[in-house]
Amino acid sequence: MLKNKNVVITGGAGFIGSNLTEILLENNNFCILIDNFNNYYSGKEKRIDEILTSYEENKDFILIRGDLVNYSILEELIDNIDIIFHLAAQAGVRYSIENAAEVTTNNIASTVNILEYAKNVRVEKLIFASSSSVYGNPIYTPVDEEHPKNPISPYAVSKLCCEQYADYYFREYNLPITSLRFYTVYGPRGRPDMAIRKFFNLILNDGVITIYGDGKQLRDFTYISNIVEGLILAAEHHNVNGEMLNLGCSNPVSVNELIVKMYEIAQKPKNVKYVEKKKGDVEVTYSDITKAKKMIGYIPRIDIDEGLQKTFDWQKKLSDK
Repeated sequence: MLKNKNVVITGGAGFIGSNLTEILLENNNFCILIDNFNNYYSGKEKRIDEILTSYEENKDFILIRGDLVNYSILEELIDNIDIIFHLAAQAGVRYSIENAAEVTTNNIASTVNILEYAKNVRVEKLIFASSSSVYGNPIYTPVDEEHPKNPISPYAVSKLCCEQYADYYFREYNLPITSLRFYTVYGPRGRPDMAIRKFFNLILNDGVITIYGDGKQLRDFTYISNIVEGLILAAEHHNVNGEMLNLGCSNPVSVNELIVKMYEIAQKPKNVKYVEKKKGDVEVTYSDITKAKKMIGYIPRIDIDEGLQKTFDWQKKLSDK
């Protein structure tokens, strides 16, 4: 576990960033959070407040509000940065199809700025958050890191481009960077537009769940604590500099199966409708995590059943307030 490090977390007010921040603060790290607090979704302010209030008196963190597209934001950082977790991105596969230029500018320009900064200050380690979406519709499963890349959305293209930049900076400047391809992350503090949170909200409010397509599409859902542990393990291991690693559960379930599990947890009757499949959605995500297990000791400890129960309990508390 990382301890007593000066850590930068971009996208620190986001879903993954906030969960990572909480664990790092508990282990006596000094965290500098950078977030632009854009209006893509609400709740970031509340998320930061609930996590960081207890740490404020000890000054264990700094929150910088700003856009990483502007390099000047990085000039506000303290000296002696040890580790950077670059999680910031304009998310949303479907959003990116309608806003390709925005997603391209935000994701790629911000990443290049982070790479330049990390090179200039000689950080100990840089972790880049990529996505399983870079693979597109798989030719074979489970999907290992050598699988051909065939992104089918601007978001996925932007992530693949950022991976190429990361590889360039590793090769040309020996930058100690590792890229992690996340698989369908879910859990407490998840974004409102994410499927599992959205579905539980509908179930709790007796709404109708809309499924795009026939529901047979497979997803490798990965609970948030598995991802946070993988991030920290990658930062601790220097044998993975220049590598790309899958972080998933390697146990995909269909959307139909997921829905059944969720209604059973909530103890409510199923209420679902099916509509035409959306552009940009892949048919299968199914990670081969052999490389991450071997190189950093990554083991997804929370399976889909336990993860769904934890997520439901969190959302139920929110709805009861």
